[in-house]
Amino acid sequence: MRRAVLDASATLFAQRGVDSVSLRDIAAAADVHLTLIGRYVGNRDELVLAVFQDLSDQLAHAVQENPLSGQGFTADTVMGTWVRIASALAIAGRPLVAHARFNPVLAMANTLVDGYGLDPQAARLRAAQIVAAALGWRIFEEYLIEAGELEALPLETLREELACSARRLGATPWPSPPDPPVRKR
Repeated sequence: MRRAVLDASATLFAQRGVDSVSLRDIAAAADVHLTLIGRYVGNRDELVLAVFQDLSDQLAHAVQENPLSGQGFTADTVMGTWVRIASALAIAGRPLVAHARFNPVLAMANTLVDGYGLDPQAARLRAAQIVAAALGWRIFEEYLIEAGELEALPLETLREELACSARRLGATPWPSPPDPPVRKR
């Protein structure tokens, strides 16, 4: 019952936005009685947080299982759904609560320690930076392509370049090496 409610909520939130989905919509999509949502998950705010935490767990596991690879861009991927819900929560001023021991940023940090030999503090910093870039690109992809006049490049090429940039950042020790010299014209 709880799984059906969380999955239906995540899908609807990603498609229509957190604030545009009613509990009745979720009950219908999950094929459960409306009152069971409160019993198995809680009130609306508790449901939204439970969905975000559930997706955070799924995303952290995906990062662990496929280290140093992209996690998808579209709403039908865990990353795509997580980004849409995280951004809706942030815009609405709702807290994004990370599990203390297991969340996407820490899972990414662990892959950087294992994959590139970074020390744990450097890995956590680089993981936070990588997740920030991934969030930003996924939220503003259409705008960034248009504003950067990148329409001539294939979308998959742009997305792969983001993943390559993330891997390069993930392999960069901290503190960062000095900035490259500015070229004079």
